[in-house]
Amino acid sequence: GIGGLFAVPTAGLAQIFFFCGVCELAIWPASNYSGDYGTGYLGKTLEGEELKFKLDMELNQGRAAMLGITGAMIQEGIQGQTLAEHIATANDSLLGPAHGSILIPGII
Repeated sequence: GIGGLFAVPTAGLAQIFFFCGVCELAIWPASNYSGDYGTGYLGKTLEGEELKFKLDMELNQGRAAMLGITGAMIQEGIQGQTLAEHIATANDSLLGPAHGSILIPGII
């Protein structure tokens, strides 16, 4: 959880930050907005509207993932449980019983 961030030594955090900076500036430059890093798309080259659609879809999915992880981190900060602990103990009385099972729409 969030507490794990404080368990990493300062030198370790500096190494992670430096490595990410090298990747962003040298390997995958952020100034290249084309989305073309020379890897192709499963061996296929995309152009025009299909390329724009795929890039927009990738951006939107990345934004959704960032919102999801932000929500999980806020929940951990408020309740003191990680998302996995929260699901395992089924502490969400609004969505399901609080006796160790969790409500999954369409399954339970």
